[in-house]
Amino acid sequence: MTMMKYQLGQTVILLDLEYKPAGTAVIRKFNEWSNQYVVDYIYPNGKTDQITIPEERLIVAPDALKVA
Repeated sequence: MTMMKYQLGQTVILLDLEYKPAGTAVIRKFNEWSNQYVVDYIYPNGKTDQITIPEERLIVAPDALKVA
């Protein structure tokens, strides 16, 4: 069984095909068999699209690293 690296509802940074930051996304589902996440990608205008992304193209959003 593959463990999830990210939690449902967590905000992450989505990386483009050159592994450069492309924007933010919210984790919605983990597909264990493919090691991919279904995310709501958030466009700069606030619109969202649900897309499937491999785990290696996601990183923790900086806001998630701040300690309260």
